[in-house]
Amino acid sequence: MSHYRYQSIDPTVLMEAAGDHGTFITLSHTFLEHAPGLFSRLEQAFARRDYQAIAASSHALKGMAMLIGAATFSSELQRHESAARQGCALDAAQAELAPLLALVMREVTQSIVRAVPQN
Repeated sequence: MSHYRYQSIDPTVLMEAAGDHGTFITLSHTFLEHAPGLFSRLEQAFARRDYQAIAASSHALKGMAMLIGAATFSSELQRHESAARQGCALDAAQAELAPLLALVMREVTQSIVRAVPQN
């Protein structure tokens, strides 16, 4: 993992929490399986301007993003969560978050490949 330069995640954050390659891979797959659904709920909440749902979805996705070391994505989600808790939504939310999520997803996938111990 250390030879590849990641832009949007820090796999060492998850590796430290996981403790071993198997758990790292399992948790990475969990992120890949659940993040798109959470993001879809967030997009729907933005479309409805449902501030409570924006805050809840941002919070849930932020927690997952923090676990995989996606600091920029986590920070953006925190901004949206905070704004929603104050009763407003930030403009261009999807335009900011969707490309970040796409990059995070690609890099998490890459980190799984790189986490497999080489014999």
